[in-house]
Amino acid sequence: MTTSIFDTRRYKYPQNFLEMKPKLARLEQAIKKLETNLIDANDQANTKLLTQRLDSHLGLKVDYASELNPDQLMAATTIEGKVLVIAGAGSGKTKTLTYRTSYLLENGVSPKEILLLTFTRKAANEIKDRAKSLLASSLSNQELSDDALAEDKLPTDKALNNITSGTFHSFCNMLLRQYSGLLGINPRFTILDTGDSEDAIDLVHKEKKYPTQTKTQAFPRKKTLQNIISTSRNRRIPIRDLIESSYPDIAVHIPIIEQLAIDFHEYKRANHLYDFDDIISQVVRHLKTNDTFRQRLQNTYRYVMVDEYQDTNIPQKQLIDLICEPDSVSLMVVGDDNQSIYAFRGANYENILLFGETYPNAKLIKLEQNYRSTPSVLNYINALSAQITLGYQKQLYSDAPIAGDKPIFRRLSDETKEASYITDKIVALKPEYDYNDFAVLCRTSFQSNYVQLEFMARNIPFIVVGGIKFIERRHIKDVLAFVKVLYNPNDTIAWHRILTLFKGVGAVTATRLTQAITADNNAFESLLAASFAKKSDQLKPLYHTLTKAQQAETVETAIEHILEFYIPVLKLIEDNWRERSEDFRVLKNLATEHTSLDSFLENLALDPPNDSVAVMESSDDGQSNDKVTISTIHSAKGLEWPVVFVNSLVDGITPHHRSLDDFEALEEERKLFYVACSRAKTQLYLTAPNYFSSYSGYFDMASRFIAELSADEVTVETVKSPIKKNDDPIWW
Repeated sequence: MTTSIFDTRRYKYPQNFLEMKPKLARLEQAIKKLETNLIDANDQANTKLLTQRLDSHLGLKVDYASELNPDQLMAATTIEGKVLVIAGAGSGKTKTLTYRTSYLLENGVSPKEILLLTFTRKAANEIKDRAKSLLASSLSNQELSDDALAEDKLPTDKALNNITSGTFHSFCNMLLRQYSGLLGINPRFTILDTGDSEDAIDLVHKEKKYPTQTKTQAFPRKKTLQNIISTSRNRRIPIRDLIESSYPDIAVHIPIIEQLAIDFHEYKRANHLYDFDDIISQVVRHLKTNDTFRQRLQNTYRYVMVDEYQDTNIPQKQLIDLICEPDSVSLMVVGDDNQSIYAFRGANYENILLFGETYPNAKLIKLEQNYRSTPSVLNYINALSAQITLGYQKQLYSDAPIAGDKPIFRRLSDETKEASYITDKIVALKPEYDYNDFAVLCRTSFQSNYVQLEFMARNIPFIVVGGIKFIERRHIKDVLAFVKVLYNPNDTIAWHRILTLFKGVGAVTATRLTQAITADNNAFESLLAASFAKKSDQLKPLYHTLTKAQQAETVETAIEHILEFYIPVLKLIEDNWRERSEDFRVLKNLATEHTSLDSFLENLALDPPNDSVAVMESSDDGQSNDKVTISTIHSAKGLEWPVVFVNSLVDGITPHHRSLDDFEALEEERKLFYVACSRAKTQLYLTAPNYFSSYSGYFDMASRFIAELSADEVTVETVKSPIKKNDDPIWW
């Protein structure tokens, strides 16, 4: 009999568990039904099936059987029907998707028939590039012409580029522009990123002159409004219901917010603006109502693969279902229900659990062999998995000959001591590892503050993953606003951003001037009107800048014209303008990759540069990439490190106190901790201060995610306190 580390009776259970029971019963039924369609590659009949598949294609260039484990091989070679692949952490899902892509091509599937949807363009490109390398290396370094390749039925690199791949947003953006004539829409629309959407909502709010507060409650800020409107759309929850359940303090403003959402949508349509939610929802709407459009996509994309399916929201699922509706369309979705951690972005964990309900004849394949973590770390991860209430049964295992060390849990007297403990461990382990082999993962970014201070005091170099994204930096957004009005002069949000840079031009004048530009067939000449010119002496130079940039032969040249005008403006509004100007080199380098303004803007909006920010440089003047990573758990998903520290494991912080009364929210917090722990390869350290105090409350119990597990799965480093209660030591 195993015992828990702590007495778990003090932890309260979510209040809404009973009302969740009908929903949980439906999900459990769907899971059990699909489990009956499990394809176990080690089953004798299925082993024979795999052999027959490979023997029937003796001309295959890639030795799939020797490169993949049996379950990966089953997933890679099952290319008909609907299939869900549950890929446990570190089980090689990218490798499996790569080999499946290769197998499809070797079986004569045209690259144009393949659709690969991922959550980052990098992931899609990695799968395609690895498939190219795989097929190329299979030729045993023979020098063959393109004609020989064609005779050998192996596609050329050029043909492989005909695979449609990318994010949901980039795919839908391509469809809206490519089929604009069929859909009856203007193809020259601008994409609003999240910040732009916030600004547009704020602009509509001011133009409509809605009240900014009541006697008792201020009107919510634009960031909150954007999040409410976006969440309502992605989760298909009425704004009223969403506010009453998640934002009760602003319920008094519900009627205005509901109308604001309508006005915001109409504003976007009138000015050819699409936000991230529009891009997918518009394609879904046309798929439902335009038979020609739907049939064309169904006939084009015969083999569909979706990565990270657990992160899809309702519109993304609808998109997949509408394209893959015919039985003749092959669909494989890959994901891990234990890693559903993006509800705050609108992701719906039910999508992966109800896959069998959506597709009653679907098959299930599980990838459970882990290639990342030591057996001792895996034992702990499996124990965490067992605590997740609902999901597909899975037991990760490793063939590694050495078990390795158990995860270590340690409580410290306060956050300062916790940071010191983490730093001491890194210093002690440094002879065995590089700095970039370490990661400190936090539930929220502020929990790394003490760690950062300690690292700086001890001269340990680190980077913080997160912070302000490149695309969201004020000066970058300013320059991009100039580019946007060159492409779409109807972009009122970009005009407002540009015009309000100038002294003497306020929101009212900016609105009037924008209206004049759009009324005059989007002519820049309105900037020269006497009634406006007297407001600012910058308007005439602005006109000449835009005119020159509009005539530029390359995107890079257009940006250079813009920067000649903008940098003197930046000097007047930012004292660190020199430091900010360094980012413009990155912007110009990105511009060289594009031949048109629209492709440049699309790629920046849909696949912006990464958001890692170097906070502390090492003594080598920052030239080394050898730095400890400090990251939120969300930003660490998909990554791995030999040594991982997870800090602030106090109940009320991890899990967050706002989740404690909500069953689904608490389950997601549990999965978030699972994701954090499964990033570790060889060593996992779990730390907690004895207490955490803030305006939200005083928390002093160890995280329930630690407490509820067996003491056999973790080593508890302890220091006995002289104070005892009921003969039990207090662990410091």
